[in-house]
Amino acid sequence: MLEIMRNQAQSWIAKVILGGIALSFGLWGVGDYFTGNRVAYVAEVDGKPISDRSFSQSYDRQLNSYRAMLGQQFSKTLVEQLGVKDSTLQTMINRQLMLDEAARMGLVASDVALLSYVQNNPTFQQAGVFDSQRYHTFTRNMGFATPRDYEAETRVNLMIDALQRAIVDSAQVSDAEVRAQFEREFSQRTIAALMIDPENLMDDIKVDDKAAQRWYDNHTQNYHSKLKVRVNIVEINPVELAKDLRIDEEEVAAAYETRKSVWTVDGISKPLSEVHDALLQTLVLEKARDEAYELSQDLDNALGMEDSLKIAANSLGLAVYETEAIDRDQALTDALLGSDQTLLKRAFATIPGDSIDIIELDDGRFMAIESMQRIEPELLALNDVRVEVYEDARSDAAKDKAAALAKSLIAEAAELSPDELAQKGGYAKFISKPVRRNGAGDYANWLTADIIAAAFNTGVGQWAGKAVVTSRGLALVYVVEAIAGDDAVFEEEKAAIALEAAKAKGAVRFARWISTVRDRHEIVIHNEVLERI
Repeated sequence: MLEIMRNQAQSWIAKVILGGIALSFGLWGVGDYFTGNRVAYVAEVDGKPISDRSFSQSYDRQLNSYRAMLGQQFSKTLVEQLGVKDSTLQTMINRQLMLDEAARMGLVASDVALLSYVQNNPTFQQAGVFDSQRYHTFTRNMGFATPRDYEAETRVNLMIDALQRAIVDSAQVSDAEVRAQFEREFSQRTIAALMIDPENLMDDIKVDDKAAQRWYDNHTQNYHSKLKVRVNIVEINPVELAKDLRIDEEEVAAAYETRKSVWTVDGISKPLSEVHDALLQTLVLEKARDEAYELSQDLDNALGMEDSLKIAANSLGLAVYETEAIDRDQALTDALLGSDQTLLKRAFATIPGDSIDIIELDDGRFMAIESMQRIEPELLALNDVRVEVYEDARSDAAKDKAAALAKSLIAEAAELSPDELAQKGGYAKFISKPVRRNGAGDYANWLTADIIAAAFNTGVGQWAGKAVVTSRGLALVYVVEAIAGDDAVFEEEKAAIALEAAKAKGAVRFARWISTVRDRHEIVIHNEVLERI
């Protein structure tokens, strides 16, 4: 191959190509040509860029905060569901706008304020006293290259916090507002409910062949076979690798000396004998994780030379887990696929012929998935699902009948009490203890949040205007009694409620203010850059 290239390098075509490459080096630089070292912007505020690098740093800090807060419950899927990436960007945009507004107002964070904040931060203190070594260590662990970088960001944060606090603290609440909030939280309702269960109406509902056919034709999306996949999986599990690893005592002793500060309190370190087993277990797991990563890289390299996961895995002596064609419900009970939602999702999203990627799961395992077969859902014939179709059609008709019945009863019940209406129609009646808006006071299963909400929007001695859907059927809600909050409790809670009400009002005021500020500025978000991070 090299010989051919040398021979062809003498041709005029090769010279043109090489000349073009040389020109690009001259214009852009060799480093940029190979590394693609360029700055991309995730957003711009009045033309001022927010780079992908600065966003990534902020996003990583957010992820670390969630990881520390959630522990084992942390997952990338949960972070995506919470919209952490978007909220991080919006916070950075708002931060830039507030920084501009603070500068316009002449707000500054003095050296005295910064020094006070840093030295009084418990994170940087040892036995209640500021510790410079601890300060350097923790700011580095927080992702800052130097303490000065941390101080620069903190100074900006103090200035922004002062602006936000000034806006929030400007909100005032009246005594009437405090009392209204108290009543909202502490007043009670005694609630009655009549239940109309569609199941009790099923006996009177008949579905003929024509009605079943219509139902089937209108709901074909409900009568498909399930998607099935057959996949090959290679699992690289640090926990399994750890079983065969050994750490000698010299390594344990050396690690103890390096990490002694972890077991040091008030200048006194625990002896190695007390922490030996825990340290040994940590070292074994760390070594296993390193080995798992190296294996994943070896597998990735092998996949670059082979077009089959099985062949690549066999070349490294790794076992291949092969499934039968299974649907998602069956996969949930599978020993491997059912062990992680990310893995399960990837198995059903991959199609035959896709490139084989290696993914790292939140628990530290590395997984490679190859789709071998994908059986797409198909519409099932009516004869194959006839029983389900008839039952579904009857159930839907029963729900419609229950809804019509509830509507007519509400229209007729204006002058009837719950007892009278229950006796008239033979409906199940429930009555609650006095209950607050948050459900405190009665935790009966039938008393759902929707029933309570309907009751607190209904006057005493009245029926709610609409039936409430519950797992037991349709509930007709009636307010038996309204009980005002106790005056003695009000005096006890007044200060706390006033503070919370002011905070809530201030938060609304700040949200309106920042919305107004955003309207005055040009904000451009580059989603294509954001999606790559």
